[in-house]
Amino acid sequence: PHFVFKLPNGFIIHAISGGQMPPYFDDTPYQPRSNEWLKPNDVIVSTAAKSGTTWMLYCSHQIRVKGDDETYPFKDVMYSTPWPDLVQVPGQTWEERLELMTSGSTIMPDGTVYKNYWDHADYDFRVFKSHNTPEQFGDLIAKDSNVKFLAMARNGLDQVASAVPFFDKHEASFRKMWGGFPPADGGAGDKRAEVASERLRQMLPGNMFGAWHFDYINSWWKVKDQKNVLLLHFSDAKKDLKGTISKIADFYGVRLNAKEKNKIMEKCSFDYMKKNGDLFLYSLPLNPDFDGKIMTKGSMTRKGAVGEGGALFSDEEKQLWEKAEQDQFGDDQEKLNWARNGGGFTSN
Repeated sequence: PHFVFKLPNGFIIHAISGGQMPPYFDDTPYQPRSNEWLKPNDVIVSTAAKSGTTWMLYCSHQIRVKGDDETYPFKDVMYSTPWPDLVQVPGQTWEERLELMTSGSTIMPDGTVYKNYWDHADYDFRVFKSHNTPEQFGDLIAKDSNVKFLAMARNGLDQVASAVPFFDKHEASFRKMWGGFPPADGGAGDKRAEVASERLRQMLPGNMFGAWHFDYINSWWKVKDQKNVLLLHFSDAKKDLKGTISKIADFYGVRLNAKEKNKIMEKCSFDYMKKNGDLFLYSLPLNPDFDGKIMTKGSMTRKGAVGEGGALFSDEEKQLWEKAEQDQFGDDQEKLNWARNGGGFTSN
């Protein structure tokens, strides 16, 4: 079936025929009969889409190496903090990806064995990317699990605003590989307002991307008190990066002195990441025929702003979103307030 991606807009045929969408997502790595590759103390950074994923991956790596990029260089998100559930070649199975990830014969352009970037012998834990909800992790999310999960949500309107230019910001070569997906829709250009309205409706409960915000928060809220789960809010991390780094380090079991913490704060700042934006464009190390990046320059360090959504949408659209928030979260005022603004929450 992956041959349809060789056709113009072949992703449409794939979707109509019941194929997984996005076509390059595959949660097999975390299924009960497929998750034996994970080790105790592994960290899965499973944030909501467009809610600080790359930021949290980079901060997690910096905490792991205590800011020592000289000894443990971070050259690409997919090198140091892989995304196991991303299919890197149409038709590629999880078994094939796992073999390439763990094989000593998968060599990067600089001559380094790929495994040594993400599974270095010095690391106390490994870091992986996902966007899954607890239900998709199955028994890994159980209270007695020894795998750790860092989750992060974001104010809904800000999340929608960040998603508006996202489709446009994929490289044409990546889009071509997947039969035109994701389709360029003008969200980063002259159709921004039109696409913003469409994206907001797509992200409402029950719609195409409804799981990105509402399902995500409802799912992670249920497990927020588990010892192997750290649920954060994007707004809180923006307000207090130092406190957030300390909280994550404590969760990972990493002790940082003042000098190490300051170094990590500098590297995890928006200004530093923006200056080094080429590190965050996502290569495909398990696809030897693809030597480009998934994302265009600057796309993953765009603004990182709080409040952008409030300025982008009309009063009518904001009221529509607020109604959805009330419907989805209104039975728990604490959850509703947290979803919108962040802040602390009560442990049950």
